[in-house]
Order: sequence, then structure tokens, then C-alpha cells
Amino acid sequence: MTGTARRNEIYELPLDAVREAVINAVVHRDYFLAGSHTVIEIFDDRVEISNPGGLPRGLSEKDFGRRAVRRNQLVASLLHRIDFVENMGTGINKIRNLLKAAGLPAPHFEFGDFYTISLYRKQYISQGKEKAPGKTPGKTPGKGSGKSSGKSSGKGSGKTADRIIKLMSENSLTTIPELAEALGVTTRAIEKQISKLQKNGQLKRIGPAKGGYWQVIH
Repeated sequence: MTGTARRNEIYELPLDAVREAVINAVVHRDYFLAGSHTVIEIFDDRVEISNPGGLPRGLSEKDFGRRAVRRNQLVASLLHRIDFVENMGTGINKIRNLLKAAGLPAPHFEFGDFYTISLYRKQYISQGKEKAPGKTPGKTPGKGSGKSSGKSSGKGSGKTADRIIKLMSENSLTTIPELAEALGVTTRAIEKQISKLQKNGQLKRIGPAKGGYWQVIH
């Protein structure tokens, strides 16, 4: 209560932090990966924003958030001129500071064929679930748990890729949302698998994202 006639809206996640994360995804995604998209997913405990391409060439995980490397110069320049981007290379630290000021956990980043940032919601704290991302509460990751997790993840990932290939062989016009629904996974998971299949030379996109089709390479 502020004593004013109008209420003051306090959002669960700082809107400026969400805006910076979305703009960062638009600026740095790899637009040459056909069939992949920038995705925003809302979960009970977090909001995930991911885009294809991983880190830009020349930028290491160690320097992430400290140095600025533009993957798409024209896009970055345009957004800077229309005041969507203030200072190049400051977005990640701004997100961290905004979340800290709001009493929220630090953002979690994942790098690979896709770049993903996770912003944890108030509910993440209120339900007593605050923990380091990727860790199981009450357990300390060790050598055994790491090996087990890696094998399980690898097998599940391989099965998903095989099923994607099968479905695309049966229908070359199938879409990513259709694949996600058929396999019971998220669209982001499908896009990650497609990116790997394309990288391994097992899959090729013929034509544009809309109106094109998939070619399975045996």
C-alpha cells in the first residue's frame, strides 16, 4: 500500500530483466539454422528463453557477460538506434542486477547448440525450492551421479532423435509443434534435436521454414 489512489503493479519477474533477455535472444540467435526458433517457455518455477546458435564465435563461457561479441551486426545496430539496446555488452549484468534487487535467484545459463537463460520466479523461493539449478535437493553431485545422469540423458536424447527421423521419413511436411505433441516433449527439445541432426548430416531442410520440407539423409 502506497497511499495513492492507484495501485502499484509489482511483477513477479522484473519486466526490464525479461525484456533484456528477449532482446539478447533476438540479437544473438543464429538465423541460418532453418527450422529453429527463439522460444519463450513459462514453467511453474521459471521462465526460459532460448535461441539457436549457442555463444557467438570468439566469445567463451569465461568471458560471457564481460565482453561483447555481436553475432548479427545489422540487427544489433538497428535495435540500438531505436533505443531497444542501450549499451552493447551490458545486458547480462543488467539482468543479474535487476534479479538481485528483486530478491530473486541469479539467472542460470546453458550453452551448446542452443543458448538458454532461465529466470526463476517468486514461487521458486516461496515453495522452498531455491537451489542451484540442475542439482537435486539434499544430494551432493559426485562422480557416480554425474555418470548416471549423463548416460540417462544421452539414451533419452538418442531415442528422441530416432523418433524424429522416423516421423519425418513418414511425413516430410511435419512441423516442430506437431513433432513435440507426438513425442510428448517441448518444442525447444525438438529444435535441439533437429539442430544436432542437421549438424551430423542426418537431416536437411529444403526451402524456407514456412513452405519447405525435411529431407532425411540415410
